[in-house]
Amino acid sequence: MFSEVHIYVSVQYREIIDRHESRLKTHPEDSKTRMELGRILIKCGRYVDAARELMEASKNPAVRAESLHEAAVAFYRAGKFKEAVDAASDSLTLNPTNERTRAWLWQCAQKAGGQYPESVPVSNRMEMKVGYAAPSVTFTDIAAKCGLDKTSAGRGLAVFDYNNDGYQDVVIAAAHAGCSLYRNNGDGTFKDVSVGSGLDDCVNGFAIAVGDYDNDGLPDLFVTRLGFFVGQGELYHNNGDGTFTDVTAKAGVNAWGPAFTASWADYDGDGYLDLFIANNLGALFDRKTPNRLFHNNGDGTFTEVAEKAGLRTIWPTIGHCWGDYDNDGRPDLFLSNAMGRSQLYHNNGDGTFTEVSATAGFDDHCIGSTAFWIDYDNDGWLDLVQFTWSDHEDVVHTMRTGHGPEDGHPLRLYHNNRNGTFTLVSEKMGIDGCWGTMSGNAGDFNNDGVIDLVLGNGSPRMDRVEPLVLLENTGGKFNNITFSSGLPFTGKGHGGNLADLFGDGRLSVLVATGGAYPGELLTSGVYYPTKLPGNYLNVRLKGTKSNRDAMGARVCVEAGGTKQYREVSGGTNFGCLPFEQHFGLAKIEKVDALEIRWPNGQRQRWENPPINDTIRVTEGQDGWETVYPKRVEQANAAD
Repeated sequence: MFSEVHIYVSVQYREIIDRHESRLKTHPEDSKTRMELGRILIKCGRYVDAARELMEASKNPAVRAESLHEAAVAFYRAGKFKEAVDAASDSLTLNPTNERTRAWLWQCAQKAGGQYPESVPVSNRMEMKVGYAAPSVTFTDIAAKCGLDKTSAGRGLAVFDYNNDGYQDVVIAAAHAGCSLYRNNGDGTFKDVSVGSGLDDCVNGFAIAVGDYDNDGLPDLFVTRLGFFVGQGELYHNNGDGTFTDVTAKAGVNAWGPAFTASWADYDGDGYLDLFIANNLGALFDRKTPNRLFHNNGDGTFTEVAEKAGLRTIWPTIGHCWGDYDNDGRPDLFLSNAMGRSQLYHNNGDGTFTEVSATAGFDDHCIGSTAFWIDYDNDGWLDLVQFTWSDHEDVVHTMRTGHGPEDGHPLRLYHNNRNGTFTLVSEKMGIDGCWGTMSGNAGDFNNDGVIDLVLGNGSPRMDRVEPLVLLENTGGKFNNITFSSGLPFTGKGHGGNLADLFGDGRLSVLVATGGAYPGELLTSGVYYPTKLPGNYLNVRLKGTKSNRDAMGARVCVEAGGTKQYREVSGGTNFGCLPFEQHFGLAKIEKVDALEIRWPNGQRQRWENPPINDTIRVTEGQDGWETVYPKRVEQANAAD
């Protein structure tokens, strides 16, 4: 992965282009320089110019195959798909072992319309083995219709109700631009209210963490910036009037460094959310920017306590997640590291943590990215999903065979053995493929009572595009239903998310898309179920003695002789989930009970809550309230 990062933020492209063009004026025969110029022009979005230079470079036999491969990339991005097919096919004929070109040819031919496989020589074809399992739900893209078709170098995407009107709003971070804030109008559409919100000033945002750190009832945001490069993460206080104020310095959150992701959790149970920030490359190479833990002082300020808490780690952490894996009522922390092994830290209950990685079974090395806790088998114990990042050749291998190579870094699913240890069950559960996964999330998108997965995939390379992957949990195995469910080949997926945007029980798949370079701005997608796949219950929590967001609460729904469990968290780092807990109920027509273990240990139980509704329960109070004054039906979104 790190060989693909390059210098894609604040790079002086004009200077590089001028240098190459100057060289070619005096040495027009220098095909290698011409090819490199073409590559830079692609990154800048000058696709037609790039194609011209690359086709000229391809006249030199020494660089012909490589130049044609790059020309296919330029043609594709310029919308000239037939020319892209021809260039890729010629390149693959010259170099038939280049699996990158084979995959790119497949992608170009799909876009060319009706030309695959007939227009491609048999020797150059690639059969896609994944994504066509029979789905129980299908989706249609409603991004343009509902107003969430943001074109940007999208990064983190968070779903939250910033103005407390009951409707879920959306914020999207982006490289090379500010954050975009979308207000849910309550009628199936969103309005871009970014300008003047204060979030539009947050440029080059990466991951977004939502949390009400001051318990005033308004969700605040922490945004990491620049990712692989050094920058200052920013804390934004929600003013309650549609605007946010940068209070980073005032709050004492000195987060300067190569911060990739961040999350909120009340690790010490004092009723205030604390902030964890995962730094990556700098933590490994210069050891000056380790991971940070900021303790909430309860007065709007924070104190950095990572070393005191035992969390001053030097591994390059990409993803991380909080979850009470041993059911002792305290949030533990898993770090998904990009180099070396990942780490599990047990919360000791006294403000400190103990690493238990080896004894728990997390001693495997991989290129870890996003990770999160889920109870995929509804046994009341949190299991762990760890997504990984893989080389393109391994991704192509997965596309062609349905599984990753033996020496690859496949996705990981760890089953909780209920004794402090975990067992790797990825292959058994059918999720052992290799993808360039940078984001993902979990939710029951077909409302059958078990949690499904979504993966956002990609890489900085301009010749690499991957699908947004949907894995449907059948109860005994996860099936890849990406293409059969109606999802397109999105390309570069960040901010993968699942949320009921309209209060109708249908989880939409949201993805913020975009590449590393200015020339790869893509349009976000919102994929909405074409029909209500089953009954449901949505539950929102309001803490009083516990933190306001009730992060760390355990929610159990009993219905039809079964139990489902959720733990309230902010989701994964690029895809910040709403705090609302969604329970699919299939054909069950009655909910028997709702039980909550609040973060402070208090338990409450309600008999016979409603079905097919969104309710809010408040800590310490009897009963519940209905959230939506009306429901928004999007059933005819495809019409």
